[in-house]
Amino acid sequence: VHPIEVISGENFPKQSAVSMSDVLSREPGIALYRDGAWGTSVSIRGLGENRLVAMINGNRIETATDLAGGLSMLDVNEIERVEIIKGAASSIYGTGAMGGILNVITKKGNYQENMGIHGEATGYYEGVNKLRGSHIGIEAGDKKWYARFSGGYRKADDTRTPDGILENSQFNDINFNASVGVKPFKKHEFRMEAQEFRANNVGIPGGAPLGPFATASYTLAQRRMFSGTYSIRDISDRLEKISLKYYHQFIGRDVLMLPNTPSQRVGNNRITATKITPDGFHYTNGFVLESRWKVSAKNHILAGVDLWQRRIETSREKYITQEILDDFDMVQQVMEIVKGEKPIPDARFSSAGIFIQDEFSLMDGNLDMSIGARLDGIQVANEQGIDPVSLVINGNIKDPVPGQRVVFEAQTQLDFSWSANLGALYHLNESVDVTVNAGRSFRSPSIEERFKYIDLGSKVRIGDPDLKPEKGWFGDLGMRVWEERFTAQLNGFVNYLTDMIVEMPGEFEYYLVSTNDLNLIDTIPALINTNVDRALLTGFEAKANYLITKSVVVWGKAAYVRGIDINNKSDLPLIAPFSASAGFRYQLPGLFSIEWTTSAVSAQNKVAEGETTTDGYFVSDFSLFSTPRQFGVATFQIFAGVDNIFNKDYTNHLATNRGQILVEPGRNVFVKLQMKF
Repeated sequence: VHPIEVISGENFPKQSAVSMSDVLSREPGIALYRDGAWGTSVSIRGLGENRLVAMINGNRIETATDLAGGLSMLDVNEIERVEIIKGAASSIYGTGAMGGILNVITKKGNYQENMGIHGEATGYYEGVNKLRGSHIGIEAGDKKWYARFSGGYRKADDTRTPDGILENSQFNDINFNASVGVKPFKKHEFRMEAQEFRANNVGIPGGAPLGPFATASYTLAQRRMFSGTYSIRDISDRLEKISLKYYHQFIGRDVLMLPNTPSQRVGNNRITATKITPDGFHYTNGFVLESRWKVSAKNHILAGVDLWQRRIETSREKYITQEILDDFDMVQQVMEIVKGEKPIPDARFSSAGIFIQDEFSLMDGNLDMSIGARLDGIQVANEQGIDPVSLVINGNIKDPVPGQRVVFEAQTQLDFSWSANLGALYHLNESVDVTVNAGRSFRSPSIEERFKYIDLGSKVRIGDPDLKPEKGWFGDLGMRVWEERFTAQLNGFVNYLTDMIVEMPGEFEYYLVSTNDLNLIDTIPALINTNVDRALLTGFEAKANYLITKSVVVWGKAAYVRGIDINNKSDLPLIAPFSASAGFRYQLPGLFSIEWTTSAVSAQNKVAEGETTTDGYFVSDFSLFSTPRQFGVATFQIFAGVDNIFNKDYTNHLATNRGQILVEPGRNVFVKLQMKF
């Protein structure tokens, strides 16, 4: 009933996807933005990752939203499918699901009638950045158990563009995955999954969130996840299934930033920032108790409890050289300073929600309905935030730290919110369906929006612990056509948001720790997160496929979104322009298939203040993949293709806001060899 798309894992080998975001962005209504080749994310219908909920096997990915890369910490060769809900879905998935849901389902083992062992291995190469990669997986099982183990490795140099090399866009990463399933009793099942992903020497060529002139890289980026689920089926005539899941996820980033800015002269002092080393560690733990009830043959209820907590720890060290000069600019003394900071105080975001979803059919099965509701209580607690945390001059620790100020007092905040959704699918006839969806969503402000303190010298960006949750009202009207040789889908949508969180100029108040006197308050100018905006996003998506012959399929896709800041009567930032694509697939039975796609993206002139306009462009891609061939006990398949065939020089509009990435990758020739046994 929801506006949902399912992207099969079979699509990933056919494309030169460095990350999952590259493949998802080929769907109408989903736009890609990047911090280089490795760090990527997506926007759905004009709303970016801070207003989306991303999950892996139903486990939330909770991490910083001011840097792309959350979706990059996953090997695309591990993906079985991606389920995408476009639009508000907070009634099932909780806070943050204002723009949609991304749920990545990874490959697992399978129960088998007889004991068996299966596996696959893939090797691949991409020319645009000399990417070399491999992946291998093996699984075994019988009626009572299964197990799967897999891993992959990639190494890439800097990306080539039509304008030359995109410096500092290299990366290396490696991953390991395991899943085990056991049926200890009849109707009982226990599943366990573990994933480890580590990347190093990852360039961030944009670097805008870390400073406009910075050269930044992840010296280490890692994700570790574990989950266990116990489920019981067919407990009674009414209770079809009950399950309890626990999951833990850790995401960590160690960053090296070289400011690359000229020295500053202050009186007889010359000050040079040499390097900055931020890091952040995000811990998420969750429990989900879910039950499915059968009211009647045409009425099922899903109900449960969803508890999760995200904890964050950050630190940052600034290395500064301060030279004291005489009247002739000769250096008289050098001080090497290391300033310790906490960009965000240690904090916890805890959510407890109850949800219910009723799915039923009416009118002799011609009308499918879905009604859902959710109630959430959210607690956010933080320790006192102090800046700077420490100061070391020429190896000598300064205690007490001079000039230390209180940024945030230790406190606890409570939010209560509700959400609801209504969906209907009406079968006009055997081949035409009409869908209607409406929902009320919410998003509680993130830890970063509440407590960040980023001082880049020229300006200060700071959070507000007292921010109110964002609220949204969503509507979607769609039509689907399902005929033997022709399929089509058209959706129009509207999303109205209130209490949107934006950065506004203001003054930050603080007091010095040494005075410990709240009456001695000082201020500095800053950009402060504030609830001010009301926003309206409207648009449409369309796609169609036509089978001309048994061997030839043609298709077309289009998407448009318009975002308006109602308060200021201005355009919203980070709105992808109108886009459309068309292509065909030709299959020579028993040998190979070829695909050609040409995408057109219009100019984007409706931009927010300070945002960059971009020109329109055309890009064409070609791919070829063979029919699987059996050799002994193994099956082999070859995938190859060329992205950006004509080496087009173009700019992705969303990437302009991520730093200095003004040119996308150039012509890319790729090849993959896959073996299954």
